[in-house]
Amino acid sequence: MMTLTRTMTTALATFGELRLERELIALTLEDPPGEGKGPIPTGTYRIVLNYSDRFQALLPELLGVSDRTGIRIHAGNTKADTTGCILVGRYRAGMGEIADSRAALKLVLTRWPEWHDDVIEVRTG
Repeated sequence: MMTLTRTMTTALATFGELRLERELIALTLEDPPGEGKGPIPTGTYRIVLNYSDRFQALLPELLGVSDRTGIRIHAGNTKADTTGCILVGRYRAGMGEIADSRAALKLVLTRWPEWHDDVIEVRTG
């Protein structure tokens, strides 16, 4: 199972860890609570790989998030790069930034075939 576990919230971002089973695949960044769309509500969501017109690429999309559509996992570094989506990176670069996001997204996409159950659990650590 793929899980996103929130590890820290600052005034600038909500950070987490994206794991496939127990293996850490990437760090994540979402909006902080009360800003933008805020972090995605905790829960279990269906996740599919499909084409994003905005990014012109195949990207994971979370389905069934209440009051939201188009929630993707994609590359980006700060809350300015997300509109309610989940950004992935290789390491935290400050209180509101992750880095090496393209490499992290490449790893997520490379490991996609291992997501056997097509769901992601979003939880608070």
